[in-house]
Amino acid sequence: FLPLWAAQDAGIFKKHGLQVELIAVGSSTRGIAAIVSGDLDILAGGGSSGVTSQLQGYSDMALFANVIQSFLFSVMVQPSITEVAQLRGKRMGVTRFGGTLDFVARQYVKRQGMEPGKDVTFVQIGAMPDIVVSVLTGAIESGVIGIPQNFLAKKQGLRELADLSESGSRYAIAAYVAKRSFLAENHERVVRFIKAQVEAIHYLKTRPKEGMEILKRYTRIDALDVLKPAYDLHTKLFPRVPEIFPEDLKLVLEEVAMTVPKAKGANPASFIDGRAVKDVIASGFVEQLYR
Repeated sequence: FLPLWAAQDAGIFKKHGLQVELIAVGSSTRGIAAIVSGDLDILAGGGSSGVTSQLQGYSDMALFANVIQSFLFSVMVQPSITEVAQLRGKRMGVTRFGGTLDFVARQYVKRQGMEPGKDVTFVQIGAMPDIVVSVLTGAIESGVIGIPQNFLAKKQGLRELADLSESGSRYAIAAYVAKRSFLAENHERVVRFIKAQVEAIHYLKTRPKEGMEILKRYTRIDALDVLKPAYDLHTKLFPRVPEIFPEDLKLVLEEVAMTVPKAKGANPASFIDGRAVKDVIASGFVEQLYR
């Protein structure tokens, strides 16, 4: 969400004639409900929920942008585990069964030639900090967690067995969702919103000192050895243009299919309304900014 925070704090939204109120909703499920009720215009981070809502009959919903196109998770293990083969017969912690971390963990285990649930046992732990504690205390041997919890876990003595942002998997982890009717009725405003996100990403890539201060303010994390690697990783992964592609939704559909069977065989492109981003690209705004 750093491009949103930067666009707000650096005055980029205002520069593009937008008044934006950023609201923490706690979960994408709650955010989708707020969009349906008209309490929110846009939800950030609603990839799987945006797809699920459409499959469940909310045809007026669409994903229209995405600022991260890969997994942002790490497999953290006890220090004694130095290779993937040692996970066989061990326990791996996830936040909740059927959730994104559960899906990511099972994908990882399968890619390593092991059968999820048989070769590696999955344990539902709850919050990510609780997964770290469970690995540290020996209740489980491994766990999948996100950023910046992975950097905090390293400080506490855990080993990072795999950085899944380097796996090559495409996944819309930070998709923006809105009603199709909102996107159509407010097309010019949405174009300005996308331009503000493009400019915010450029700001973050070129002004790390100011960007780190924004990250520190919103995360309330003071530790430089946690903030800097988190910042560097995100700014490396942010694309110049937050475009969403059908390829970004293939794994999302696999995840959703765990609980919504009709996701199997669905066309990824049918969940996307990319007109605003395409108009921003066609305008030459991006090339002008990076000149």
